[in-house]
Amino acid sequence: MKEKKPVPRQFWLNLVIFAAGLIALMVVIRPWQTVQQVTVHSATIPASVIATDAQVSDKTPIWRVTGQTGFIAQQLLRRNHLLDSAQVTLTGQQLIIDVVEKVTAGYVQKNGQWQVIDRNGHQRPITAPKGDAPVYAGFKSTKILQQVVSQFVGLELTMRQNISQITFSPTKDNANRLVIVMDDGNTVYASCQTFGKKISFYPGIVAQMPEKGIVDLQFGAYSHGYGSQSDSAQKTKDSKTTQTP
Repeated sequence: MKEKKPVPRQFWLNLVIFAAGLIALMVVIRPWQTVQQVTVHSATIPASVIATDAQVSDKTPIWRVTGQTGFIAQQLLRRNHLLDSAQVTLTGQQLIIDVVEKVTAGYVQKNGQWQVIDRNGHQRPITAPKGDAPVYAGFKSTKILQQVVSQFVGLELTMRQNISQITFSPTKDNANRLVIVMDDGNTVYASCQTFGKKISFYPGIVAQMPEKGIVDLQFGAYSHGYGSQSDSAQKTKDSKTTQTP
């Protein structure tokens, strides 16, 4: 009877290393665990739509997400054309999806052709405005228009939705004046350089106004009703100033 050869020590060492690696891999991948919660941070697009486009849910296996968050974000952008960017993060068993939606900054008419403006100031021709963003008028300088657009897209969603028209309407006192028509019936006077910052005062001022009127944010922050003495004085100034409609 032949004597059995002892198993080489190297074999057992390799087996231990393999087993340890397998256990470590199982701990990382955790095939028995699933995503417990999908949290979506978006502005207007429903969380359910984002999760569906990302093809994840509270039943998705962890191993399908681990190390794949960048790929999931890319696929989400490919499937949803309303998104500018997306970031997917896995924290424990919670999957967090942060998205930046494309913002229509407004519409402007050039040589009889309507153009839609995106958040970066780029323009492309369209048939007509959709009514989901303000119409820009009176802007002869593309640089000034882009300056105003960049401030507009940085506003809160509710504020953006309340602005229907922005007109560049310089006067003798303010060569950079903007006349902003609000959906709630008020009119705002502002300056190109400070429009984005000072419009934040608007809700507080309007809350104290007894009637619809003018909110002047050019050099301070105050208001007066339509037809008041201040309004009449402003109309006299405007009539002496050539404006582009």
